[in-house]
Amino acid sequence: MALPPEKIAQLQAAQKTAQDREVNQAKELINAQDIGYTSKLFVQALFPYRKTDEEKRVIETAQGRIVVYADGGLPYGKYPRLIMAYIVTRAVENAGKLKAGKIDLEQAVRIPLGHSMNHFLQAIGVTGRGTGGATGNLANIREQLLRLADARVTVKEDDGVRARGKHTQIMDEWDLWFDARDPNQGSFIESYIKLTPQFFQHIVEAPIPIDLAVLRQLTKPRSMDIYIWLTVKQFWLSKNNRDSYLFTWDMMAQSFATKELVSGQDWVNFRNEIKKAIHDVQAIWRNCGIKADLDGVTVTKTSPSVEKKPPRPQLD
Repeated sequence: MALPPEKIAQLQAAQKTAQDREVNQAKELINAQDIGYTSKLFVQALFPYRKTDEEKRVIETAQGRIVVYADGGLPYGKYPRLIMAYIVTRAVENAGKLKAGKIDLEQAVRIPLGHSMNHFLQAIGVTGRGTGGATGNLANIREQLLRLADARVTVKEDDGVRARGKHTQIMDEWDLWFDARDPNQGSFIESYIKLTPQFFQHIVEAPIPIDLAVLRQLTKPRSMDIYIWLTVKQFWLSKNNRDSYLFTWDMMAQSFATKELVSGQDWVNFRNEIKKAIHDVQAIWRNCGIKADLDGVTVTKTSPSVEKKPPRPQLD
């Protein structure tokens, strides 16, 4: 049975109100919240830089091994990094509300994504008009979000005596109402994801503050990774009262090489890519205290990219 015209008008008005509220929330997130957060898991190149259908990535570190697995393909490129910055930032904000008793854990792990794809794009800092079609960025962003929903990270170590490890699934549940063909198409039902309690706890135990404005200006995923890494190292220098530290090329390769470096030319290409990424960061964060030479990458203590003001929210 068809609805009467007045009922249809009421539903349309309610939808418009919900959309306007979501737009205002997205604008507030972009304009007022320049301080964001990330997790220590994302200090290294956790996700590939280029398109791939591979479902597993293995990162060898001095402490052990990190294995990333995603059924249907690993997230890749810049969009998973922007999406995770939004997700982690909202999770930290929710953690503050949880501590204050304003919400419960079930609400804290729920991350809203908006009533339309355009609202979500604004929230993660993607400006301008998105492009549709099979090869447009709208379809790609939607795909990267779904790949993240499938992602699991395993951290393990074995010194020959003690072996230990931990599986961390990022998302426990997701419900997306995003149409890449029409990003303005709104829905009465708000899209959302739910983080696993384990990943939520991992985030709030030691959130890393970052400047979202800097992250969003960096258009290349390797440059975004270098910025996050450098931010962490600047905090590390300050905490340990050190003026500078040299990270050898071997150390850099452990964090940022996306394949095994076998030949001399492999190492030349890798060093050049890192130097390009450093140049990108220096162009935006002028006094970032980083330089690369034949020995490796030296980080010198300087002022952080995140201004010293109370974080949002304040956590113990």
